[in-house]
Amino acid sequence: MQPSPTELHLPQDFPFPIKVLSLDISTNQPVTRGTRLLSYSFVYLANSPGAQPETRFGTWDSSIEGTLDVWKIKTGDVISHRHAQDKPVVVILEPCKHGMQLGGLCVLCGKDMTNTDYTGFSDASRASIQMTHSAFGPTVSFEEAQRIERETAEHLFKTRKLSLIVDLDQTIVHATVDPTVGEWIVEGENWEQQRAQKSKPEGESEDNASSDNDECPNPNWEALKDIKKFRLGPESFGLPSNQGKRKAKAVENEGCMYYIKPRPGWKEFLEDMAIKYEMHVYTMGTRAYAEQVCSAIDPDGKLFSGRVLSRDESGSLTQKSLRRLFPCDTSMVVIIDDRADVWEWSPNLIKVIPYDFFIGIGDINSSFLPKIEPLTAGSPAQTTACMLSLNPSITSSLVLSIANPSSAPTTPEPNATQTPEGAEEAEAATNAMLRENTMVLELQLEQRPLAKKQTELLRAAEHTTSTDQSQQQDQSEQKDVKAVHEGVPDQEHGHERKALLKNDDRELDRISKLLDEVHIRFYTAYDARRKADDHSRRRKPASDVTRIIPHIRSEVLGGVHILFSSVIPLDTNAETTEIWRMAHMFGAKCSTELNSEVTHVVSAKRGTVKVDAARRRGGTKIVWLSWFTDSVALWRRQDETPYLLDEPSTSTISTAAPTSSPTMSSQQVSSEPDPDTDEWDLDPGETPGRLVLAGIDWNDINDEVDAAMNESDDEGEEVTHKKIITASEDEWTDESNSRARTPTTKRKRSVTPSERKGANGGPDNGNDDVLRSPLAKRKKLAAERTGYSRLKVAITADDLVHSEMDDTVSRAVSTPKLAEREVEDGEEGDDEEDDEDDFLARELEEEWG
Repeated sequence: MQPSPTELHLPQDFPFPIKVLSLDISTNQPVTRGTRLLSYSFVYLANSPGAQPETRFGTWDSSIEGTLDVWKIKTGDVISHRHAQDKPVVVILEPCKHGMQLGGLCVLCGKDMTNTDYTGFSDASRASIQMTHSAFGPTVSFEEAQRIERETAEHLFKTRKLSLIVDLDQTIVHATVDPTVGEWIVEGENWEQQRAQKSKPEGESEDNASSDNDECPNPNWEALKDIKKFRLGPESFGLPSNQGKRKAKAVENEGCMYYIKPRPGWKEFLEDMAIKYEMHVYTMGTRAYAEQVCSAIDPDGKLFSGRVLSRDESGSLTQKSLRRLFPCDTSMVVIIDDRADVWEWSPNLIKVIPYDFFIGIGDINSSFLPKIEPLTAGSPAQTTACMLSLNPSITSSLVLSIANPSSAPTTPEPNATQTPEGAEEAEAATNAMLRENTMVLELQLEQRPLAKKQTELLRAAEHTTSTDQSQQQDQSEQKDVKAVHEGVPDQEHGHERKALLKNDDRELDRISKLLDEVHIRFYTAYDARRKADDHSRRRKPASDVTRIIPHIRSEVLGGVHILFSSVIPLDTNAETTEIWRMAHMFGAKCSTELNSEVTHVVSAKRGTVKVDAARRRGGTKIVWLSWFTDSVALWRRQDETPYLLDEPSTSTISTAAPTSSPTMSSQQVSSEPDPDTDEWDLDPGETPGRLVLAGIDWNDINDEVDAAMNESDDEGEEVTHKKIITASEDEWTDESNSRARTPTTKRKRSVTPSERKGANGGPDNGNDDVLRSPLAKRKKLAAERTGYSRLKVAITADDLVHSEMDDTVSRAVSTPKLAEREVEDGEEGDDEEDDEDDFLARELEEEWG
């Protein structure tokens, strides 16, 4: 074994600056552990007041053994703290550097690495990096890790490959433990056997030939034919004994059966990627789970070749680390995963849309991971509904799959602290997360969510069919006759069989194209570098996927300038939000105000001020938020046409008087224009017309309010006005005048049926019974009124100068008794008034109970 040079630095806890007094060992002399290397002096200053500086002395002993090769310092040198950090002081040739250790022993020389002495240095710390896929594999030093990665890079260059880290759950496969899947598989297999038995050889009558066309009673069978299944025992879940058995008894004691659905196109995808990438599996599942899944999708071991890393070896239950496998150089490593937050949005990552074959199951191995946060502050359900309405081919999990990069684990990491108390807390937290994950499996076994969803789907289909059956009876009869003649299987007269599970995912095709693009760009740049410099293979390659992947991502929205509307909360700094950051990651520029550079207004709802301003300006594409989220999730700019916000509907505007007011939100109930719009945008002579929203006529509402205000609220209330203040037509149609002044109207007491006779210059025409109803009276009053309600009547102070109401109103407000005396003088006697009030009270009791 050839000796290897080791550079030694002065310990960081030395009392710097120090002065070298002597070099106590010469070059080419042997050095053992504890051999004195040099002596030094330093100035000591006590902390006590008035203390004088004093010179003290110290020595430095070797912590390794070998032969001293060369000194980097000389006697009399003064060494500062920074100098000690940057430059070594001596080089020693070691017979073994113990750069690879296993089980406390050096793999190379067999020396015990656990021995310590007064120097405080442990040889075990020289090889602390674990970069193998096994939890029990050797640990290596940083120098050894660099050597291993250089050899790996040379191998990849020769085979023109890159490294690819592949996640399993919801990336390549989808898993469940719902026993409903097993029952459906048995049902489908039995049907296949019966179908094979019924099939007749050639020469038989054709009466039974149609049996081959019989359909399986379970509509999900076609999608379940390639399901993989295996059973894991209770020892595979990693829980300590006698914990959690009450809540997860079945799983803890018996284990459970897993059903694995490979993503459509998985075989072709993996085989194609194996030509261009050296693939590694990195999963949050247990080791036993990962090995079973890999055996199902790679039975010959040609794709992964044992390069499998599970949560049992990763060192964390909540995060994934690229440094775990590639501690030194990640320039040739690509990641595909459905979760970006667990990788802290690494530049090596290509995010995959989660695979949700088993509806509502999710990732059964991620219950302890940070919860996925929506990209925006709006309701994720609202955004998802909008996306599905515009692009049904995209799954509902697409929006929610865009996780918050700042999400941090809410539970402590194992081995987060070295204190005994911290270690116990970390172990308790780990056990709690494992029990929670086991409980998720237990709930699937007990509640059978797939069976429930299939039942709901069938009920919904039957309800729809029964509703439309009367309308489509003629068409159904014609189809039935045609089916009989053409030999088409009967669908039970329109009862279409609905399948819950569908085999229509095409995500791996998109990921394959991205990976091909990364591979092509990497080796194109690498070849160009080799032609320019023949020695480039010995240095870091010019290509780097940590630059290639972000560059491809930035091309998605390149040239797009976005203005977000109703997406970022008003009290939030827009530049610090995740959606703003995401837009920049994908190449877009963002603004907080509408300007000439804005090309897209991305809004979460209609009728906002920014949307209306952009529509008036023109030349800007106004799209739903789902256009942005789809483009980000698919890494491809989507066509804006299906996502455009609708133009204001002209059918909602009455033709009686055209208006140029901006479209109001469906939640805006006021008839006033939006406060942020400009009223001077109206054309000269144009008057705001009658606006009808959702079938509501605001003039009718004004009449109803006016009628209600003209009624007495309490029995016996007697409030009379000498004169009702009204405004001329010119006054109440002047919009600026009505805005500037306070409407002034007075309430008057209810009118009895006897008073109603002749009120309009004619007899009552025998409508006493009708007029006795309060509702009929309000309708009568509404019919007699035209124009706006008196709620919008405006007067000026000058109108009240000579009004006869002045004294009466002031006395009525200040002195109720005086107002009562005026009522007695101006109207009929108290007896008649009491009778009329009693009459109204009796009528109201009869009408309203």
